[in-house]
This record gives sequence, C-alpha cells and structure tokens, in this order.
Amino acid sequence: MLSIRRSYIQPTEVLGLLLVILLAAFLRLYELDRGHSGLGIYSATSLNTTTSFQNWLFPGIFIDGSIITDKPPVFFWVQGFFLEVFGPSNLGLRLGPALCGISCVFLLYLILRRTYGVMTAFLGALFLAIAPLDVNFSRGVFLEPLTNTLILLSILMLLIAADRRKVRYVYITAILIGIAFMSKLWQGLIPLPGLAIFYIYMRWEPWSKFLQTTVLALAVFTMTAFAWPLLAWLLESSYGTVMHSENVWDMIFGWNLFDRFGNLQYGSSHDPSWFWFLTGPMQVFLGITFLPLGILGSCFILFDIKKCLARRKGKSNSAIYMGVICLIWLLVSMVGFGGASVRLSSYWASTVPAICAISAVGMVGIIKHRQSYAAWQRALLFVIVIVGLIYMSNAFSHLSDLSSAYKYLTFICLIGALSMPLVLFFKPGFDSVNFSTGEMALNKFLWGIFTIILLANLSVTFYSLLNPRDDTLGRIGFDQMPVSFPNRNAEPVNPEIERGRLRGNVITAIVRSEPEYLTKAIKYIYESNGNTQYLVATDSYNTAAKIAYHSADTLPEIPRLPIIPIYSEYQDTWITTLKDLEEISDQGNVKYIMAASGMKILNFEFWTWLNWHADDVTIMTGLPFDGEMRVFKIREDCDVIGHSHPCGLP
Repeated sequence: MLSIRRSYIQPTEVLGLLLVILLAAFLRLYELDRGHSGLGIYSATSLNTTTSFQNWLFPGIFIDGSIITDKPPVFFWVQGFFLEVFGPSNLGLRLGPALCGISCVFLLYLILRRTYGVMTAFLGALFLAIAPLDVNFSRGVFLEPLTNTLILLSILMLLIAADRRKVRYVYITAILIGIAFMSKLWQGLIPLPGLAIFYIYMRWEPWSKFLQTTVLALAVFTMTAFAWPLLAWLLESSYGTVMHSENVWDMIFGWNLFDRFGNLQYGSSHDPSWFWFLTGPMQVFLGITFLPLGILGSCFILFDIKKCLARRKGKSNSAIYMGVICLIWLLVSMVGFGGASVRLSSYWASTVPAICAISAVGMVGIIKHRQSYAAWQRALLFVIVIVGLIYMSNAFSHLSDLSSAYKYLTFICLIGALSMPLVLFFKPGFDSVNFSTGEMALNKFLWGIFTIILLANLSVTFYSLLNPRDDTLGRIGFDQMPVSFPNRNAEPVNPEIERGRLRGNVITAIVRSEPEYLTKAIKYIYESNGNTQYLVATDSYNTAAKIAYHSADTLPEIPRLPIIPIYSEYQDTWITTLKDLEEISDQGNVKYIMAASGMKILNFEFWTWLNWHADDVTIMTGLPFDGEMRVFKIREDCDVIGHSHPCGLP
C-alpha cells in the first residue's frame, strides 16, 4: 500500500507559522477575562470537580453531587484544573478553551503540511485562526475547542501511523477518539467514518494482522469511551440523578442523541429548512467561511476521488484521503446538524476546522492545479466562486448599519462577482502566445478575491472582538455582532417552535440579571434563611447553576449549599414535584424560590402554586421589581400539605 511521505517543517516556514499562531493567540486571548461567565451549568460543574473525589469522578451541578451533568467528565476535568489555578473567574473559565483553539490552528497546519503541502497548510491554519465562529467559541465556556483539539490530534496520529507503519499510533488514535467521545460525545465521532476509510486504504499490514490490529484498536476505543459511563452506571448510588436523563446510558443515547436530533425544540428558529446554518444571522458567522471556498474545496476533493477511482494520475493518495476525512466530517455535520431539531451554532463550531481545511484545498487547487481538470470542471469552479461572492455581498448588505465599511465590502464582493466573467472572457486561450500572461493575471485576480474573503472573515471577527455585546447572546458567550434580518417566515410560527422560544427565554433569563443585583439577592436569601439545608429553590437548571457559580465567585464567605431545581426548561418536565417541594419547605429546609417571570407562560401550574404558597419579596432582595427574575418567600403559616390557606381560600 502507499505510504505518506515524511514531512518536516523547514526553517523558512517557521516565521509564517509563528505569525499565524500569534494572530490566533491574539484573537483568542485579547481581554479574555472581560464580560460574563455565561450559562451556569458548565461553570458550576467545572468548579465542583475540585471539591471532592466524588465530584471529580462524577461532575455535578451542585456541590452535594445530587445531580451529575448531562455531559461526560473530560471537559470539566480540564476546566476544573484552570479554575483551581485562577479561581472562579472569567480567565479560569475561558483560558482552557482559548488554548485549545490556538492548538487547533497548529495541529491543522501539521496535518495539511503532511498531506497537501506548505501553501495549503498555511492558508488552512490562517483561515482557522481568523474564522469568526471558531474565535467566538474559543473565547467562551464551550466544549467544542477541546473536542476539536482531540479530533485533530487523532487525525495527526493516524497520519503518523500510516507514515511510520507503527501500530502503536493506531492505538493512540483510538484512545484520542475515545477521549473526544468523552468530551462532547457524538460530536467527537463526526470524522470517524473518514478516519476508517483512510485507515483501511492506507493499510500496510497483511489482512490477518490488519484485522487483529483493528479489533484491538476497537477494544481500546471502547474501553476509553465507555469506561466512565459503565462506572457511573455501576455506582448509581453515589449520586442522586443524571441531568435530563433516567441514567447515564439514557444521557448518552437518549438526551444527547435521539432527543437533540429528534423532536426537542430550542435554539435557532429563524429558518425551518435544513440549511438554516447558511441563512439568517449565521450568514455572517459561518456562511462567509463556508461559501464559496468550502464548496470550491469540496469539488476539488470529489474530482480527485474520481481520478483516483479511475486510476488516473492525480494528487498523492494521502492528500486525497485526507480530503475524504474532511469532506465526510463536513457531510456528516450537514446531515446531522441541518436536520436537528435543536439548532445551535455550537454544533457548527465543531466543524470549522474541516471547513477551513477544505477551503484551503480549494484556494490552492484553483490557483495551482486548475489546468489539470476538464473544461467543464473549471467552469463549475469559477461559477462557484461567482455565486459565493454574490452570497457574501448579500450577507454583508445586512451589516451596513453597523459600519460604513460593510457597505464598501458589499459592493467589492458584488464587483468581484461581476468582474470574474469579464476576466475569464478576455483571458487569452491555450493557443495564444499570451496564454501564460493571461494565467498570471487570472491568478492575481483570484488571489485578490481570496484576500477579500479572508479579510471579510477577519473583519467580522474583529468587530465582535472590539464591540462586545451585553445583551442575552453576549452574556451567554455568543459574542457576535448584532445582525438584523427581515422575517423570512410569513406563516404563523409553529407551536413547537414557539414553545421552544419560551424555553429559551427561561434558559437565559438569569443571565440578563445584573451581577451586582444577583449578588445582593443571594446574600439576602442566605442571611434570611437561618439553618436551612438548601440555599434556595429555583425554577430551572440554568437558574440554579448560575446562582451556584455566582455565589462561589462573588460571595466566597457564604457556604456552598445545594440548590433545588424545580422544572426542566429543556424537556418540559418536573425535576422536583410540587408535592416534594411542599414537603421540603414544610420541614424548613428551603424558604425561598427564585424564578423567571417567563415561567408564568411556560408552566402556569407552577406559577399558580407560587402565588398560592409564597409572597413576592423581589424588591426586598435587591433585584429590580420590574425585572425578569422574581424571588418568592414560602409562607410559613400555610398548611401546604393540606393545600389550605390561612385566610380561608380554597
């Protein structure tokens, strides 16, 4: 079988690579400690990992370990390390993802350098360094940067395995894929079909030995990926319950697979189509990265696969199958995320490295190798560039209110799209003595187009970096420029989508509370509690987790007491039934409930119970009376078990 040539970074390349890494580091580390801590679930869980061995082994939202989180532990172990070093702070929360994002740029360079060469590696790393979506998620409390790092490292190890023909690197690859699964579950396995194809084609062992190695690698992967779930299942008595799930297996296969890609509704709802990730606000965060360069590179990879299957001379097979890995990575994402009922841009953050790699293949392919393709293929490639520029022009036309520079960028992209047919029409043909001159002129024009695309992506990244948002999206970590798109759906909103929006409103309500007001409210509740078992009861997981982390961050003198979440804002189900809540409050173990006013619509039964059994003391706690978050004190003179009211009400 063919092997991959050994390839080392030459001294002349170091400067360019260093500049790209420095750019990636600047974009991801600039004022990293500013802003808010985001949604509280990941933050609170990470903080708890260093409080006890049980909380480390089974990371939970609350310090008592009563509810373990809905994700595997690897991410929380990494985050817990940084929080132990820097304390509960934005820097402690965000430094890990930022360093992972920088590492991804370096790893992508090494991968493309081994397969496609220096120019492709440089462009791919540069594109990833400035990609708006990747920069955004590398600066937040998100799992994707760590998952991407593990994915890219596993790809690199498999390349080294095929290069050196050493099976130990195959086992290392299996371990890394298993750890990626334990980072963000199924998103860590997105490139797995492509890796399998590469591994089979680059086989260097006899079939009998190859099958033995494969079985052992699968065993290594299974042990790495499922050792923790098996342990959590066997030791269920060590914790109370699993967030959103009946048990750890339901968390892995139910909540994180079938539910999220089934009929659960929350997240983006601007477009019900499969291509929602290229429409609406996503145009300027992902669309301009994906189009036209991602489609351009995909075509080159498909053309090369056709050449390989036809046994025609083309690029080295290592490059072709590296392209297959990235293409399958992208296609699996399109099928999985495009049709998912839960539509979050974080899904696509785990695919940006593949998009950037494919885009680099497209740029270098049309510049250096276009003459080795058929005329119809070249025509298709140029049409893709033209259509992509029109798409970008349309995307930037929605940003003209933010900066006049985007007006010019809109026209530049449009002029580029209109100019390309003229450049191609007047370019000398093969039989002309000026053919070489025409090719050089076309290459310069294409380089100009690609420079515009890269600068356009960088402009979006810089705008988001220099103009941080303080609204809901900004506070939960989606620090992207505000974009206003016209309503694309004239038809009435689907009830399921509307219900999903209500859940989203409750999920994010707590982050819209000003930190200083929230601090006052938590302090008031604690000082008024007396000797209670729980700090407070809350309407939802996110409210509970945010209070848990915020109290540890701003009020370290307060003991970290557990909190009772009442309702699942994700699944529309009770976490703590009203009967159980009545019993707990009757025993004096909880005196206050904090809830978003949106619960009045989301769960009217709960809101009615609150008004029957508790008094609204919001203004006494320091929270604004007209704000979203309400604080209720459970009445001590109510016979809550018997559902009677001291005033004689039924």
